Amino acid sequence: MAALPYIQLYVADYLADTAHLSTLEHGAYLLLIMNYWQRGKPLPDNDERLARICRLTDEQWREVRDNIREFFEEQDGQLIHARIDRDLAAVMD
Repeated sequence: MAALPYIQLYVADYLADTAHLSTLEHGAYLLLIMNYWQRGKPLPDNDERLARICRLTDEQWREVRDNIREFFEEQDGQLIHARIDRDLAAVMD
């Protein structure tokens, strides 16, 4: 799949949902959702891969992991993000 040219960011929704995140967690979360969007499919449920996508060390990832994973649902070895899946489906129609 070719990379999509844009991702919709609903700023009010994003800020309301992520008010509890640290600056490091915001960066990690945004990199994950951008990777999800660009690939057009869920993320692997693999800490080493997720840390690399976030450009974090394994130790840094372990520190932010729980707060970030609350935005995803694990399903068959993948991390699903319902909002991104809805937006991807709308763009693909």
